[in-house]
Amino acid sequence: MQTIIAPTDFSVASLNAVNYAADMAMTLNSDLLVLHATELSINPELDDEKIEIENKLDSLKKALIGRTCNKIRVYVKQVSGIIENELMKISDVKNPLAVVMATRGATLKEQFFVGSITVYLSKNLKYPVIVVPQGVDYKPINKILLATDLENLYNLPIEKIMSAAVTFNAKIDIVHVYNSENEFEVLSTRMRELAGYLKCLSSQVHFIKSNNVYEAVTGFARNNNSDLILTFPKKHAFFYKSESKQLIFNAPFAVMTIQ
Repeated sequence: MQTIIAPTDFSVASLNAVNYAADMAMTLNSDLLVLHATELSINPELDDEKIEIENKLDSLKKALIGRTCNKIRVYVKQVSGIIENELMKISDVKNPLAVVMATRGATLKEQFFVGSITVYLSKNLKYPVIVVPQGVDYKPINKILLATDLENLYNLPIEKIMSAAVTFNAKIDIVHVYNSENEFEVLSTRMRELAGYLKCLSSQVHFIKSNNVYEAVTGFARNNNSDLILTFPKKHAFFYKSESKQLIFNAPFAVMTIQ
């Protein structure tokens, strides 16, 4: 049985992401592992902090078991170390269906570090990362918006795209935002090529002419009832560099990154 991993720092945003992960795990009949990392220290007072965290994790586990009606296995784990390193190590052992996380921590300082961790994992973790904005609840993922700049098509993780679509039994909307008519013919050829790679899926292609990629993509997602936006930050197959980060941090939708 596959596992969904959800890190938490017990902030409102991260607990919302944990709930999102729990609801997804119940829908997909997956195990759920909730992870909290405490950085190493020789301070003896941290023993009390460790006990406090264990109590919080125990309470959270009971709440999640109730939330999922005891239909899935819920695990909690406290580790000592840097969270991104611990997530990568545990992911290599668990081979998770996804790591589900928030982009914000409890304080401004934590928000900066959590955001940095999210960017790092989205570019380096070989398993899917799903970023959940605060206030976004899980709903069945029936439509996935795949946003692409149509560059480096040979480097796209086609098998992982197809696996995500099959896992969620979702339709795919392939979206490209352009601003120059001069390139449209070349882009159309590339779009047909990409659609050919995904021909075994239920997919449709869409071109949007706009100078603002973020607004075009989120507007399409809103107007077409997209449940998840799919991106590929490391390979730059997802549009125009800075826009990928803007989407991850600001879009009012869950965003999945795949390597």
